[in-house]
Amino acid sequence: MKGIIPLASTSAFCLIGATTLAAAYYHDRWQWAMAGAAVLIGGVRVGVILVLASKVNCLTRTSGLLWARSFSVVTLLFCSLMGLITLYNFRYYDEPMQILCVMGTFALCSGISSRLGLQPRVSQACILIMQASLAISLARFPHPLVRCATVLSAVTAFAYCNSIRLQYDVIEEQIRTRRRLRSLANHDSLTGLPNRHYFETAFEEICASQLPFTLWMLDLDGFKEVNDTHGHAVGDELLKQVASRLEHVVRTTDLLARLGGDEFVILQTEVHSNESTRKLAERITAELAVPYQIKGHRIVISASVGIKLVVEGNPSPQQALLEADRALYRVKGTGHGGFEFA
Repeated sequence: MKGIIPLASTSAFCLIGATTLAAAYYHDRWQWAMAGAAVLIGGVRVGVILVLASKVNCLTRTSGLLWARSFSVVTLLFCSLMGLITLYNFRYYDEPMQILCVMGTFALCSGISSRLGLQPRVSQACILIMQASLAISLARFPHPLVRCATVLSAVTAFAYCNSIRLQYDVIEEQIRTRRRLRSLANHDSLTGLPNRHYFETAFEEICASQLPFTLWMLDLDGFKEVNDTHGHAVGDELLKQVASRLEHVVRTTDLLARLGGDEFVILQTEVHSNESTRKLAERITAELAVPYQIKGHRIVISASVGIKLVVEGNPSPQQALLEADRALYRVKGTGHGGFEFA
């Protein structure tokens, strides 16, 4: 971001300086007024850039959006002022000022189209304002070559606007691709739940923070028989429905993940009373025991649950998982599902 500051400001400073020199040279009060406005708006614009550069790593989504919109508004005002200066100079002054306006317009348009610091519509609006003011100014001259320059100004505006749209389309597609890849890396492709990698990362952070937590290890009883009897397609659909039922039982603040196969885990970053935890465990096991209708088959399974409560201390993730897993397999040893505390 800091490397963009000189690039974003050079052309603006040159135009502001030239407008100020022109005002002093021609002793034109309107030139002075426009130069003063350019200094004020340009200073605010640079100030916004400096804030964004210094706070880029600590801005929230809301504050970052606010500063980005502020930059867009200030830039739109600056470009509108440059368009007004172009119209004024072409009407009242000679070739040097007109050449300056032409070069300044193309420099600003080139800078806006090559940097994606604005929203696409704001960038396109800035370019259209400046190129339109230039085209209107050139259209006043009867010479056919100047009329050709008017057409070129319109074509250039179209090319710049189209380039901005294409750049934003490419970047948006790259962002969508990154999000898809991140989702695939952290989520189970079958159920859509967070996967083992995502869970282990989150669980290690919770253990390191020494926050209290409740860890639930779930395993489906009889799932292998379902796969062997009805096929893997039915087994996959069963896992999806189990995941859906669990999502309806747990809260949005709980982490529900699929570790693999028919193993699921729930991580709650708090500890309730044994009675509250017992009631939730009964609700989970009862919910999963309700018969499933899959591809014309009535599937009945049960779930075994091991629960590990950590009120204080700093247990290792491996130790907590091992204790919850042992409680789970003690339940499985009974052969009829249920739950047990570690």
